[in-house]
Order: sequence, then C-alpha cells, then structure tokens
Amino acid sequence: MKAIMYGAGSIGRGFIGALFSEIGYEVVFIDVNDEVVKIINQKHTYPQIIMNKEKTTNWIKNIRAVDGKDTKAVSNEIADADILATAVGANVLNRIAPVIAQGLLKRWKKDPENALDLLICENLMDADVLLRKYLLNALPKQYHPIMEKQLGLVETSIGRMVPPADPSFISKDEHPLAVHVEPYDFLPVDKAAFKGNIPAYKKIIAYEPFHYFLERKLYVHNMAHVTTAFLGQFLHKTYIDEAANNIYIQKIVKGCMMESCMMLAQKYNINFAELNSHMDDLLHRFKNPYLKDTVSRVARDPIRKLKPSDRLIGAARSCEKVNITPIYISFAIALALSFMNGEEPKCLMKEICKIQEEEPLFQRILYFYDKIMIKDISLSDLVSIIDDLQANIRGEIV
Repeated sequence: MKAIMYGAGSIGRGFIGALFSEIGYEVVFIDVNDEVVKIINQKHTYPQIIMNKEKTTNWIKNIRAVDGKDTKAVSNEIADADILATAVGANVLNRIAPVIAQGLLKRWKKDPENALDLLICENLMDADVLLRKYLLNALPKQYHPIMEKQLGLVETSIGRMVPPADPSFISKDEHPLAVHVEPYDFLPVDKAAFKGNIPAYKKIIAYEPFHYFLERKLYVHNMAHVTTAFLGQFLHKTYIDEAANNIYIQKIVKGCMMESCMMLAQKYNINFAELNSHMDDLLHRFKNPYLKDTVSRVARDPIRKLKPSDRLIGAARSCEKVNITPIYISFAIALALSFMNGEEPKCLMKEICKIQEEEPLFQRILYFYDKIMIKDISLSDLVSIIDDLQANIRGEIV
C-alpha cells in the first residue's frame, strides 16, 4: 500500500505522514525543499518526538521522498497511489492542483474506475470546495464526471499541535528532520466524502455531518488557543503553557470556550458533556510544559484571525445565530484589536471584522476595548468587568 503525503512540513511529517506509516503504508513525501527530500531519501527514517514528561521518540519508517518540482515524477506517484493527503498550506493548493490533476489523468486513462481519496489536511473551512474548483479547472472537461464519481475530497480536522521546536531546547546532535509533537494524535475525517474504504484504524475518526468537527476545531480549539496567546501577550508571558496556567487567563479562556460549546451543542444536537470533556482536554493540553510553543507564534497575524468567518468573529456570529450572547468572545476580540498598534478599532471592526456600529456586538467589543486600554489595568480587574457585564445581560434576559 502506498500513501502520498504532499508536504513534508510540521503537519506532514509530524502527524499525517507519521500516521500513514503507523497504519502500514509506504509513505512518499512530496516537497520542494531540496534538503528535506535529500535527507529523507538518504536515511529513510526520522524521529517523531512526543513532547511529554518521558519525551518518547517514534522512528517513522518505510518512507521516501520525491522532489515537488519534478511534476512528472509526482504525477506518476499519484497515478498508482492508494491514498493521498495534502498539508501544504491553503494558499499553495492552487499551485499543486495541476500536478495532482496530471496524476489523476494518468490514473484514469488506465482505469476510469480507479477511485482515490484525498485527505485535505489544511487549516481552512470548506477546503474541499476550494480544491474541487482548482482540480476541475485543471482537468479536461470530459474527466469532470469521473472526478466527481471517483475522487473523494475528504476534509479533516487537524487537532494535533505541532509547534516549531524552540532552539534553546534542541540538542546539537538531533536528527535534522526531527519533529516535536504533542501526544494527542487523533484524526477526524469526513465520513461522507470517501469514495473508497475508510482506513480502519483506531486513530482515524470518521464522522458526519463533518462541519461539526470543523467548527469545533476553529471555534473552540483555534479560538481558545489564540485567546490564550493574546492574554499571554497582555501579561508579557513567553510560552503558551505559562499563560494557560494563569488562573485569570484560565477563567477567560474557559468562558470563551463555554460560549462556543453551548452554540455547537445547540446547533448539532450534541450532548454537552462530550463538548465539556473536549474543553477540559484542550485546557490541559495548552498547559503542556514540554511543547514550548511561544505566545508570539500563536498570536501572530491578528488581522487574519479577525476576519468574519475566522476563529473569533466566526465564533461570535455563530453564537448570535442561536441566541447565545458572546460576552467572553467579545472580550477576546477586543483584546486582539488592542494589539493592532496605530489602528482605529472602529475602522477595523467595520472593514476587517464586518461588524456594523449599530450592532450590539460592536458596542460590546468597543466597551471592552476601552477598558483594556486603561493604563495599568490588571487582568483580575478585567475579569471582574466581564463578569459584571455578563450579570447585567443575564439580568436583562431574565
């Protein structure tokens, strides 16, 4: 059995490629980094280091690599693959789609009934819609019906945290392709999207409707992670685990997650106990002192994280749709805005977040923003301000 892993970066090596190898596939990594391709083909193994107290090392074996710039070689590998996955970054999908299409053409010219499932391991909602468009544009029209019938575009939810290794914690003799990961290694996949057999493996969770998992990842995990980072910045912390262990940060982050989890329970008719367990697990994972994920890395690019459908505004809007007032999430949005140096918050809310001035959400965010910007205000004071507003809003509803 052969699995193609398009992308040999942190998720490709640290999670999906390693998982394919564990299942029993020969794993063919496709990457444009010449050094990565060279080392994989020289050593045919690399260490996946589980960052916990014991610092366990798994050696990923039965692997080789192909230069992503050699499109003929890549398409030949795809032509007879048993499964394919991408972890290249959402912005790169349009560049690799023509090469994937070449492989599909070679595959289907030999046998138009030869189905293939493509696991899309990108941090993007509805990535299957985007990749479908790119592939249809790259394939001759007569192959469009075959693609719709024989290609499974399978969305996945990448919950495993694979941060770049902190240089101060790397030994000089460490393998050049070593990848540092947290212990969590389950992969939820879109059950309804498969055209072939779903790999029968305990770590692959096939589920439908899959949008539940996508929203849980974005509006609970990603939202809570970046909120932890923003709060860490506010307190001048260096690492995520330092921030996650602060009692005031814990309270705010849990409040944000609670709002999103209540929304998901209502929207998808999910038992709240299941979501509460997931929430507690995430809070515990954020405190992992061995990952050494930095606050600055997780908090970077706040503009992207403030877009209408992304983790913060998307979570708030989803709550509003089921009549849940996103109070803690409004605070998290205000905190994100407070780091946009020199930018006017009202303009950012209108232009980036697409929140209009007459909306309660706009007024609530602005209220918190003004409180956050008070000189020398403490986080404990801000927690009290959030609690007071929450009590007032609950009183109005009652």
